[in-house]
Parts: sequence; structure tokens; C-alpha cells
Amino acid sequence: MIDNELIRIFEMVVALVAAIVAYWQHRQKGLAVEAREEAVTGMQIAEAMRSAAESQRDDVIAYFDPADDSVTTPPDAVPARSWKMSDETRRWVLSGHDPLNQASLLRQIGEAEERKQAHYYLSFQDRGGGYYEIEYGLLKGSGAGKPEKEGV
Repeated sequence: MIDNELIRIFEMVVALVAAIVAYWQHRQKGLAVEAREEAVTGMQIAEAMRSAAESQRDDVIAYFDPADDSVTTPPDAVPARSWKMSDETRRWVLSGHDPLNQASLLRQIGEAEERKQAHYYLSFQDRGGGYYEIEYGLLKGSGAGKPEKEGV
């Protein structure tokens, strides 16, 4: 009788250990499935981000390409310094002009920068009248009268 009880207790212990092992294996499988799903989701997110970055890169390249008119306003990735005039250039453009023309030039610069223009002309009336050609916030050229190209 004691032998039968010991055998039954032993069988129950073995069954309990088998149940614990089965539960542990099932839990490990569930964790592995979750990890695989997270990896797939991560790869999909990475692919979407790569595609968006390539599209943004193409827009930036098109913006700076003079032969490509498909992107006329700078994408968000283009830093403002690409079209904004530095304080040094602004001082250079304003030097030697009377206060009325300085105000006019500052207004023209402000309007062009607000429109995020990379290329524009500034006109002035003193000193016989003339223009400044601005590209990417830099003084590209100047002249008397009106520029040969449109845009003043």
C-alpha cells in the first residue's frame, strides 16, 4: 500500500514537472513569436523611413538643381541659411545707401526671405539706380539700371 502511494506521488510529481516544462516551452514560443512580429514591424518602419528620407533627399537635390523646376520652395530639410541673408551680407548690401533706400532694400530682403526665395533681385533708386542679384542669401552680382533677367 505504501509503495502504491509513493508511486502515485512520484507520478504526480513527474506530471507536475511535465506540465511546468510544457508551460515554459509555450511561454518561450509566445515570446519568440512576439519578438519576430516586432522585428517585422521594425523592418517595415525602417523601410518607410528610408523611403521618406530618399524622397526628401530627391526634393533637396531638385531644389538646388538649376535645371530642375519641379521643387521651387525649399523642403523642410533645407536649412534657412540656404536662402536667408547673413548679417554681414545684409550690412554690405545696405552700406552707402541713404535711409530711404536702406528701408526699401530691407523690405525687399524680408519679402524674398519670407517666400523662401533662393534667387532674387533687389533694386535701389539712389546712386543712379541699380540692382543686386542675390542667390542663396549671397550677393551674386550687381549693376546699374535694371538687370537683364526678369525678377526685379
